[in-house]
Amino acid sequence: MANRIRNWFVDQVGKNLKLPQSWTAWLDRMCKYLINSGKGWGGRRSRNNGRYPSFLDWITCKYFERRNAFLETNAVHLSNIKPDHKVLEIGFGPGLGLEAAYNIVKNGKGQVFGIDTSLYMVQKAHRRLKAGVHDKKVFLFHGSATQIPLNTDSVNRVFHCNCYYFWPSMRSVMREIYRVMQPGGVMVTTLSIDNLKKSQERGFLRSAHPDPVMYMQSLENYGFENVHLEYHTDPQSGKKFQAIFSEINEKPAHDPSMYNDDEDDIEKELQKMFESRIAERKQFHDKRLPDDNKSPLKTDLNITPGTVKS
Repeated sequence: MANRIRNWFVDQVGKNLKLPQSWTAWLDRMCKYLINSGKGWGGRRSRNNGRYPSFLDWITCKYFERRNAFLETNAVHLSNIKPDHKVLEIGFGPGLGLEAAYNIVKNGKGQVFGIDTSLYMVQKAHRRLKAGVHDKKVFLFHGSATQIPLNTDSVNRVFHCNCYYFWPSMRSVMREIYRVMQPGGVMVTTLSIDNLKKSQERGFLRSAHPDPVMYMQSLENYGFENVHLEYHTDPQSGKKFQAIFSEINEKPAHDPSMYNDDEDDIEKELQKMFESRIAERKQFHDKRLPDDNKSPLKTDLNITPGTVKS
């Protein structure tokens, strides 16, 4: 019974990390009871189509605020955002990174855009950035990064934290990011490999693909340049993290890998290569590896010389 409860909890947390708005019927009934009885939640009701916030929603939001705060602020810092820049964050969660970016552009001509698949997180970020939304300096979109509602060549900087693992299609999302970024634009991805390994060991990333090497290879295949990984330390907390940089210096008139859907999907080729690497490791290691669909992180990233900067 204890294992069943644990497996259920791990499954629910994993789903909420991917889409922080799912909920269960009994939790909803519990929230309704607490609100109707005047206990808990302060009598407040979510505006998510009349739905009461679930306990897992609250856990996920607190997780993002506690674990991702230093990644969000450092992503903004490393993006070198200027007051007149137009900035996009993908998967903004509670809005910590958007808030940091807004504080830079609010006195300039710049604007901040964010897109997230979770309506609950959009509502949380809207409350956090109410002033910026009112002044039309911050724009929040509820939707998927496979369809970003921005014009072509419209943003100077893109950043995201703990996000690409859950993208439904690496090719579709990168094609959209490539489309909206201006030539000369920079994208920064911050992550903590140590935290990813811990989350994966606990089973929270069963439906995710967190391998950073595969992500960097995808960036290069889909038109991004100067892709490299750097190791950094947060100056305030002393926590170590990694940052993946990519740029778009110029856009060719026609890039088959980005615009042709008739060609073989490079994403499938990368997945086959990834699976073959796992098979090779199985031949040389006696210990049992996780299932392939868990995309285990390797301690040896096998990054080619010159791609890592410290």
